[in-house]
Amino acid sequence: MFIPRLNHHFLFMAIGTASFAFMTHALGAPLTVRVDAASGAPRILVNGKAVRARMFWGAPGSSPVHVTPTGREISFDFTAEQSALNTGTMHFRFGQIPGDVFLDNIRVTEMGSAPLLSAPQARGAAPTPEHLVSPSFQPSPSLPKGGTEPSNVLFQSDFESGPDSFGRDWTFWPPGEQNTVATVAVEPGVGAGGTAGLHITLKAPPGGKWPDWHVYHIPNLTIERGRRYHVTLWARAEPARDVSIAFYKPGRTFLRLGGPPGSFESQIRLAAGAGVHFVSFPVDMPWPPPGEQPDWTSPDAACEQVLAANPNALLIPRIGVDPPDWWCRAHPDDTMEWEDGSRQNYGVPASPVYRRDAAEHLASLVEHLEMKFGQHVAGYHPNGQNTGEFFYQDTWGSKLNGYAPADAAGFQSWLKDHYTSDQALRDAWRDPSVSLDTAPVPTPAQRRGSPSGILRDPLAERPLIAFADYQQSAMAGLVCDLAHAVRQASHGQKLVLFFYGYLFEFAPVRLGPTTAGHYNLRRVLDCSDIDMLCSPISYFDRGIGESAPAMTAAESVALAHKMWLFEDDTATYLSTGDAPGSVQRVKTLDQTNALLTRNVAEEATRNFATWWMDLGATGWFNDPGMWAQMRALAAVDRPFLDHPTPFHPQVAAVIDERSMLLTSASAWEVTSPGVAEVRAPLGRMGSPYGQYLLDDVEQGRVHASLVVFLNAWRLSAEQRKGILANTAGAARVWCYAPGCFDGSQTSSDAMIDLTGFRLSRVSPAKAWANPTAAGELLGLHRAFGINAPVTPLFAASDATAAETLAVYPDGSAAVALRKTPSGWSLFVGAPGLTSELLRIAARKAGVHLFTETDCNIYANGPIIALHASEDGTVKLDTGRKAPVHDALTGEPIGKGPQIMLSMKKGETRVLTLDGIIRSTAPAGN
Repeated sequence: MFIPRLNHHFLFMAIGTASFAFMTHALGAPLTVRVDAASGAPRILVNGKAVRARMFWGAPGSSPVHVTPTGREISFDFTAEQSALNTGTMHFRFGQIPGDVFLDNIRVTEMGSAPLLSAPQARGAAPTPEHLVSPSFQPSPSLPKGGTEPSNVLFQSDFESGPDSFGRDWTFWPPGEQNTVATVAVEPGVGAGGTAGLHITLKAPPGGKWPDWHVYHIPNLTIERGRRYHVTLWARAEPARDVSIAFYKPGRTFLRLGGPPGSFESQIRLAAGAGVHFVSFPVDMPWPPPGEQPDWTSPDAACEQVLAANPNALLIPRIGVDPPDWWCRAHPDDTMEWEDGSRQNYGVPASPVYRRDAAEHLASLVEHLEMKFGQHVAGYHPNGQNTGEFFYQDTWGSKLNGYAPADAAGFQSWLKDHYTSDQALRDAWRDPSVSLDTAPVPTPAQRRGSPSGILRDPLAERPLIAFADYQQSAMAGLVCDLAHAVRQASHGQKLVLFFYGYLFEFAPVRLGPTTAGHYNLRRVLDCSDIDMLCSPISYFDRGIGESAPAMTAAESVALAHKMWLFEDDTATYLSTGDAPGSVQRVKTLDQTNALLTRNVAEEATRNFATWWMDLGATGWFNDPGMWAQMRALAAVDRPFLDHPTPFHPQVAAVIDERSMLLTSASAWEVTSPGVAEVRAPLGRMGSPYGQYLLDDVEQGRVHASLVVFLNAWRLSAEQRKGILANTAGAARVWCYAPGCFDGSQTSSDAMIDLTGFRLSRVSPAKAWANPTAAGELLGLHRAFGINAPVTPLFAASDATAAETLAVYPDGSAAVALRKTPSGWSLFVGAPGLTSELLRIAARKAGVHLFTETDCNIYANGPIIALHASEDGTVKLDTGRKAPVHDALTGEPIGKGPQIMLSMKKGETRVLTLDGIIRSTAPAGN
């Protein structure tokens, strides 16, 4: 993807400055930032004005120093971000590569005072009009210091006095048996010029789990905020490696003082130059023991650092709410525990003690930030549990949690909310000995079992289904409690954001999807204290030529008057490390911009927000060429700001949270291909699709021509009635085991009522669907499914040969298509879908297909975007006779409805038409 040749400076002045002119306000007037979804198309309003929902996420950090087998002197300067009086320390981290590192002649010299830069002009950015800069922010003054001559902070460590020259001033962590990777020795002849030096030997740890091993100076250095320091050292490494160097002030959280120049501030300035002023960044939450006052130094410093880089920044601090070590020691019963008795420092989500304390300290921090930085804070983003995303810690691991005393108490409390008496519980569980006060958490063996196959028996395995329900309720309840604390503390004036609802993404979890705790999205959507929900772009199908799907029922988020946010942590050509998504790392700026353009096109047409995330804190977005493209993409966002356009696609992919509670530990064999991976063929079928909760369909809030029910496995008669009534006339796709359970009973009649087919259990050697002649005739050529047996598995036993589009190895109907009185019905028993099969259903439904071949399509309002899944010519049907232009350059492309585009795999084209195109279902359909 090329960078459009246009006047980016003019575009920014026309769009970026105008967008933020409204920020001028009288001193003391409150800043209000909220989501407006009244039109059905969520937008962010800042002081009542709609702005681009585009943000930057970054974190302070130093660029690593590259050390090679050829020894050399390394030097850098830094200006101290904070002060440490006789308590500062210098850290070296060497990465997770076995080998040898040699250090010598380490010296830190104070060079005098340096101005604390708060204006972008001093940082090399474009000038900012003075009237846009709030006078409420002033950097903290540096500590007084007499004299301006350079002086030593750390006298040269040359390691010439033998072993004591290390132990006198330096040490390492972790010590003793916890140190499984390194030895340290002072040796003659290994330093600069053949002198003595420090020799560090690193080896791979047993089991492959590296500790955070590092060498550090005894904490007795004096580093003063606002003063410049010059660091020199000699280093050599075999093999070559990146070495991280940083200065800290120790404490419950280590306060960073400085290090080699990083890319955090430069990316903030690049974002500001592109008109992107929202900045999200990590902030420590003070959580002192009772009787101690919170120390606001660290969160204040984090906010000041962002504002120094861009005084117009709208801050969205990401706040960790997991408890500190002292709290976990004081509250062992409320600390998470796994099946083997191990614990980690995470509060049990159901624990009233943890919820109370976390909410109290979160509110205290929000109140402080509002008082000091309120004119700059746009919102708050609490983080907790696994990677801060409010799914249970180690969800993707091999051990089950839920065995802390607080979990047992929480489960029993949940049961009391759902059963009126001991007898009601005994009747439901068919267990005469169980009681509400003693009901146990199911054993690991029970939770790992799959006696009925993929789906649990709602009668025989009711305790397991109940515990799964409890775990979702606990996590959703924690999110709602924390949201309420933020809403109250920010006086209802700021955005409240949370990670939650990864309904599609957790389908492949090997211990069962519900171990994640994300299958109570409806409760979170009903929480009025939340404005935005977010997740990364799916780590499935996000690479070159792929569709970048959402992890959740994103269109149901909009229907609930909230906004979905894509965390765009694309592994750009500048990315480093092996973070999630790194397998899709691109190699060039052009490839990077092609993915970023695809992502923004999807976000704009689906009314999503986004932040571009420097996940590694190493400068993943530190290239003006990326931000020039992001600035140009304002042309894609602008129509949706000026004319809010709800996204009502003609194709709906529907997921049911309640049915997901039936999944066993082996369910991933079906839910991975049948729920998570179907997003790829949906994305490439040739028409945009939306992702919805089943209850929105049941209540008549979804208007689509083709409705794909991915897991409608357990439905009551009332639910079936509502679904069928509200999808009358649409084509319906029924996946895997539709209507298998009528409440708690298996029912073939319920399956007939729902699908129009008589579905019978079958046991072929594998759940694999091979196209028939009838299927081939309609365009189904690719087989799909699972190359293994699956229990339960269903076939359309009453389908005729003409209706049978694919068969299992035993000849029974794996895929069948039938015209029913209320519309076309497509049964797909084999787990998964293909784009060919979806196009067959789309044609029957009258869905407008922009392409008849695989291509990733995003469309709404005047915008059509294509991201090519393969090389070749794409025949685009725009749906109307109208001129087509490139949305970024204004270049004429042709006149619809038929446009021929020659595209390479991974190329993104964003096109525009005058007026509204056929990307949405007709009103009321």
